[in-house]
Amino acid sequence: MQNRGWILYFLWRDLQAQFSCIKSVGCEIAGDEAELRQFIGRHDIYVVAMGLKFLDELIEFGVPEKRIVFYHTHVRLGLPLDRIDRLHAVLVLNHFEKELVSMRKVKKERIHVFPAGYDPCLFAGNDQDGVSQQCGERNIDVLFVGRYREGSDGYYHKRKRYGLQVQIVNRLIMMGLNVAILGHDWECCEYSLDQRVRLIDLPHSETPKVYKNSRLVCSVAAQEGGPVSFLEGMASGCLMLSSPTGFPADIQSGELGSWLMPLRADCEAWCMQITMLLSNNELLNEDVFRQRFEILRPAQFSALARQLVSICFSGHHAEMI
Repeated sequence: MQNRGWILYFLWRDLQAQFSCIKSVGCEIAGDEAELRQFIGRHDIYVVAMGLKFLDELIEFGVPEKRIVFYHTHVRLGLPLDRIDRLHAVLVLNHFEKELVSMRKVKKERIHVFPAGYDPCLFAGNDQDGVSQQCGERNIDVLFVGRYREGSDGYYHKRKRYGLQVQIVNRLIMMGLNVAILGHDWECCEYSLDQRVRLIDLPHSETPKVYKNSRLVCSVAAQEGGPVSFLEGMASGCLMLSSPTGFPADIQSGELGSWLMPLRADCEAWCMQITMLLSNNELLNEDVFRQRFEILRPAQFSALARQLVSICFSGHHAEMI
């Protein structure tokens, strides 16, 4: 069931397209109660709830708990969840969250690690020539990815840590680095953002060229539903630096050309780490790209589609191309 306010909707839209490979299993998105009731009227249906609000609504609509798959994102782990132990399955972003959900008395076989996902057709995939471009040939030193949302006193700003991000951006620019932010609405930024930062606002289908022109991708958010930029940046041959949240939390810091920063790290610590990484041209090589491809393979949309089918309809799993 669609949550129109969630930035990950486009990922599920693309994931939905992968189900065209399965002859006897369909996949549709319900955007309102009428569409949902229409779908429920069909036989043998499972419903994926992409938000806590929708999970509650599904139960109110009379959808049996055993027919609900809940995408349990990191940012909702502190909220009360009734009857979660009765659901068909719970999807989480990493193994740490799997352990936390299991503490709610959910059987571990019902909890599945299900990353945000990426499209290998857009973001390099196994195109070694594409991802092997030398970092020195890329014009953007540091790329931050994600839209801006107004409301500096709100929870969203605290979770995204926009204030810290702007501090880091400004410091890096003062140090002479070329910094860019890829995302919508940054012209509305309520913090004192250096005017020399490059603001890029493009449709998602055009963002691969930005990644491939960037040396390092940085994500400072304390809680993320991906972050999508981490998967896309890894696939595009960028150095990666992130808070330990979402997909990155399952990766050993310092491996695969990827590093994690403690949540308590301040602007100075982030900038020191960034400059250290950019000063070493030997951190990425063909072995790293091959290892990245293997760890990213389960996060490709086609792989996630196969996983979701196997969770709901194990008998149809073999039909995926």
